[in-house]
Amino acid sequence: MKIGLGYDIHRTCEGDGIWLGGVRIAAPFTLQGHSDADVLLHAITDAILGALADFDIGHYFPPADAANRDRKSSDFLLFALARMQSAGYKIGNLDCNIICEIPRIAPHREQIRAAVARLMQVDLAQVSVKGRTNEKLDAIGEERAVACQAIVLLVNESR
Repeated sequence: MKIGLGYDIHRTCEGDGIWLGGVRIAAPFTLQGHSDADVLLHAITDAILGALADFDIGHYFPPADAANRDRKSSDFLLFALARMQSAGYKIGNLDCNIICEIPRIAPHREQIRAAVARLMQVDLAQVSVKGRTNEKLDAIGEERAVACQAIVLLVNESR
C-alpha cells in the first residue's frame, strides 16, 4: 500500500462559477489558474503522484507551457491515474476536503463525489468529499481563495 497527500489553492477573481471535481458550481467568482483551475482535481492528482513518489503536477504540466492554457484538469488526473496503473496500483480510497466559505459544498457534495468516482473509475464508496470553512480567517476565510486537500490510498493491483 502507498499513501499520498495532495494540496492546492487558487485565488478567486471576477467570474460566476468554479470547477470542483469536474462539476461546474455557481459562485460569485471564478478561480484564477492557467488551466480550468479545478483545485479538487489538482489536489487529487498530486496525491496520486505523491503516493507514487513521483514528481508533482507542476512538473508534468507547467503553468508556463501554453499547451496547458485553459486545459481541463481531468487531463491531469487521467495522466496520474495512468502512471498509477503502470506502476501496478489501483485506488483503495480517496478522502478530500474542499476549504472555502462559499459556495457551500453540502448541496453539491454527492454530484462532486459521483463525478470524481466516474472519472477515476472507482466505486462511489471509495470517494469521500467534505466541505470545510476557514472560519472567516485568512485569504480563504475572506473569500479570496479556495483550497483543497486530498489523501489517497493506493493498493497493489495483485491484491
